[in-house]
Amino acid sequence: MSEIVMNRVDDRLIHGQVISGWLGLRNANSIWIVDDDVATNPMMLDIFCFAAPPGVKLKAYTVDQAAERLAHLNEGKERIIFLAKFPKTFTRLVEMGYKPEDINYGAMAKKANSITVGPNCDLSPEEIEDTEKLYQLGIRIWIQLVPMGGYKVLEWEKARKKAGFE
Repeated sequence: MSEIVMNRVDDRLIHGQVISGWLGLRNANSIWIVDDDVATNPMMLDIFCFAAPPGVKLKAYTVDQAAERLAHLNEGKERIIFLAKFPKTFTRLVEMGYKPEDINYGAMAKKANSITVGPNCDLSPEEIEDTEKLYQLGIRIWIQLVPMGGYKVLEWEKARKKAGFE
């Protein structure tokens, strides 16, 4: 049976931290990028396939395709890191029936009107709203860029105060 071993929001998707840190720590053998734009852009998909290490399967799905695939995790023997650029991906998937226990937030670049809620994690008002929706559904949201180098976990329960929540 396949299983999701990590749910992660990181606007860079695949990069050195994911490959060198989280893949090994989670003993993952597969990466799913869930992003409508990447899944429908062959050039972007080629770039990400090139970035994946040998022996690691990389797949890109639209949100609708991912929802269908998540319904069939009993097939295969994959240990999957599930990557999305935006919290909205997870709110959409929750509406389709997927409810992860937790979601890790990695780097999110500074953008117009964003608020820094953790180290290298800047969320727009829409991303804050989506994150809070997920949190209110009982999904643990935690911010940690990498699993090594002294980076500590910051729980959304504490980070949300920077976004104006009590």
